[in-house]
Amino acid sequence: MHETRLFYTPVWRDDLDVPESNWTLRRELMLNRITALAAEGLGVQKTNFGGWQSPDDLYRYPEFQWLIGRVMALGNEIAPAFSAKQRFDDGILWANVNRRGDFNAVHTHPDAVLSGVVYLKAERREQGVIQFFDAREGSPTAQWRCYMDLKDGTPLTDFVHEVEPREGCILFFPGWLKHWVTPNTTDSERVSVSFNIRLS
Repeated sequence: MHETRLFYTPVWRDDLDVPESNWTLRRELMLNRITALAAEGLGVQKTNFGGWQSPDDLYRYPEFQWLIGRVMALGNEIAPAFSAKQRFDDGILWANVNRRGDFNAVHTHPDAVLSGVVYLKAERREQGVIQFFDAREGSPTAQWRCYMDLKDGTPLTDFVHEVEPREGCILFFPGWLKHWVTPNTTDSERVSVSFNIRLS
């Protein structure tokens, strides 16, 4: 039987620590810059409840210029999913530091075609996972559970998708996909760099 997938929502995942032979040094330099910026108090309040979030101009610091280049290169591998001709050529980066009790509220990235996150410091799920929510209006799968017992969820019936953070992992997702970061329940910092990119 032929299947037509309507309005599906992908999340893409890759590992930066595999192709980047000097990942360890680059990660250390990025973490040092984030620590310095946080110490200076150069932060903003957006979706973060507690914790610290930098302004979205990290790309201007030399420690992050390779990262914005890598984000664009990987983003352009995904670009054909959005457009046969256009490519990504504009983006912003910002850092997130979540300590015990800190989390990021449910939100979308309405000014971006493609968004994502790179994990710089994350050792276990208790530091906070990212959860994506069913993009279909009204989360119909949640409603179906009132009428039938869907114990064995599938990609069609699940309404929450969770990704555990891992250092060196990079995720891409459509900017309109609703998501949040669960509270950090440990005494270890969770540090990530988020990004938004747009088509030219």
